[in-house]
Amino acid sequence: MKTNFEKIVIGLPLLLLLVIAMVKCKKDAPPPPPVVDEAKPTAKFEIVLPDSAKFLQFEFTQSSTNYKEFLWQFGDDSTSVAENPKHAYRFPGTYHVVLTTTNGQGYKASQEIFLKVVDPNFDPTKIGENYISTVGGTLSVTRDSGGGANGNEGSQKLIDGDLGSKFLQDGFDGTLKCTFELDTPKVVGAYTLTSANDGNDRDPRFWIFQGSLDGIQYRDLHTITRCPWANNDDRRVTRRFYFDNFVAYKFYRIYFKANRGSRLFQMAEWTINKKQP
Repeated sequence: MKTNFEKIVIGLPLLLLLVIAMVKCKKDAPPPPPVVDEAKPTAKFEIVLPDSAKFLQFEFTQSSTNYKEFLWQFGDDSTSVAENPKHAYRFPGTYHVVLTTTNGQGYKASQEIFLKVVDPNFDPTKIGENYISTVGGTLSVTRDSGGGANGNEGSQKLIDGDLGSKFLQDGFDGTLKCTFELDTPKVVGAYTLTSANDGNDRDPRFWIFQGSLDGIQYRDLHTITRCPWANNDDRRVTRRFYFDNFVAYKFYRIYFKANRGSRLFQMAEWTINKKQP
């Protein structure tokens, strides 16, 4: 009977031959073919408004090359994989349109533009009805003047229709919120503010106009970061502000975050309006 050692010694030549055969086979195997890079994709498109009377409806035509897949993103949460799609927006506004193409190896290309959808009937010299006076409701502020809401310079002066009166708050610290709760929800697309009679350093220069369904959660609708009243000559001057909104909110408010440096804040009049007559 052979010992384990003898078995190992006898098996070694066979193992060596097997290794040599495997190495030889490996050497003799043809090399894999080289990977040929596909042409890189390009992304290019044009946008056409076929009918100015239908200002929300656009045609998108692409002239991209070297792609296997593509994706349109229209900027309003809509997408398409059609070659040359047509798309109708629901509302005017500015939309971020992106076309992304991909070749067979996963290389991507994209083109993007900001498409401005404009209502040709919009007239920036006009504004619609003031819902504070036509619908009615309740005004509240986070902190009133020393004399209270109905005082000589209380918050009710902000909506009394008199450009000669004003709301004045002392100790202004950038946390003033003026809220109007409408008796009936309305779609507001504009508002006005009228500067008061003196001290242009009391004018607001940074504010956010917001809307809410429940008076708890608010959505930003419009923001101003630069004072629209230039100097002391702009006293009792009304400025109009327009924005896109298509939700009938019950609560509208202005969050005044900064004025032009004074510890006093003042404003003669505030209206919330239908966007156009």
